[in-house]
Amino acid sequence: MSEAEAPIDRDKLEAYSRNMTRGMVGSLNTALMFVGDGLGLYERMRELGPATSTGLAEAAGLSERWVREWLYQQACNGQIEYDEDSDEFRLSPEAQVVLTERDHPAYLGGMLQSVMAMFETIDQLPGCFQTGIGQSFDDKGENCACGIERMSRKFQTSYLVPKLLPQLDDIVSKLEAGGQVADVGCGGATSTIAMAKAFPASKFVGYDISQHALNRAAGNIDAAGVPNVSLSDPTTEPLPMDGSLDFVTTFDVIHDSTHPAELIHAIRQSLKPDGTWLCADITGRPTFAENLRENAMAKMAYSFSVMVCMSASLSVEGGAGLGTLGFHEVKAREMSAQGGFSRFRTVEYEGDQFNSFYEIRP
Repeated sequence: MSEAEAPIDRDKLEAYSRNMTRGMVGSLNTALMFVGDGLGLYERMRELGPATSTGLAEAAGLSERWVREWLYQQACNGQIEYDEDSDEFRLSPEAQVVLTERDHPAYLGGMLQSVMAMFETIDQLPGCFQTGIGQSFDDKGENCACGIERMSRKFQTSYLVPKLLPQLDDIVSKLEAGGQVADVGCGGATSTIAMAKAFPASKFVGYDISQHALNRAAGNIDAAGVPNVSLSDPTTEPLPMDGSLDFVTTFDVIHDSTHPAELIHAIRQSLKPDGTWLCADITGRPTFAENLRENAMAKMAYSFSVMVCMSASLSVEGGAGLGTLGFHEVKAREMSAQGGFSRFRTVEYEGDQFNSFYEIRP
């Protein structure tokens, strides 16, 4: 008897339907959270404390009827709390952290923007399945670049310099004395700027192939007023291959790369014999079975992979397509050795819930 002819278990059918419905409701909720975030409704709720729909609408300068229905939807999804006696809505302290505190590691506003940016080009995704060629980051539009920048900003601006760099051998002293640094895949240059501010004697170059990212980076650099940062598009101005760099960083870059082996080789050639590559990449397991069984982030990671990460890596003919969880520690050790590196150390850092950090040296 085929699977199609197997008898239907009613309890399993209902459970499966509930699970599918939860997923669809989650997608709708993400869209409406994105709207609330963009309108500043969560910030207004934090400022007001418990408030009626009328009070919130007046504070936000919006239509009460629309705000009221949005509040109903948010309360039903557990995003906000509702008091029936007073007919008031409020954000719990925990919700305030996740939805409004931009400098907190648990803040998810950037992820909302990234997820919604993915849907802007969803109609092109079936073609990727048919041709095997994915979409570059620029194909996803500026909102995707902006959302990713918001997701990583807290770690890069608040923890990278004071918490992580001191764990690397000799890096702080080299940068204080004046070093040559490349931030590869710099995105909006928040990491580049943070390091440049802390180490004014060093020179930093941010590299990125995304024009959206480079535009954002240029604006951020101007706003920060840091004179020791410049930007390069590696398609026209590649990494120096003369062993002149003291330090190279990649933050969630290698798994997105169309040609990661070539990139790793270029990083090796750019570094001095005593140079260091700090590589941060998404924490994963060596096999799908292990990720399915042990990785709590696997559901989100594989979703991001199909929509963004693997797609970007396959955006040219012959792209590697590592995927979001594809540059796990085993793969990182293997590929860095093949690229000419001889020393590899996992840096124990628990301040980032998504990434693993590797100190890799010639």
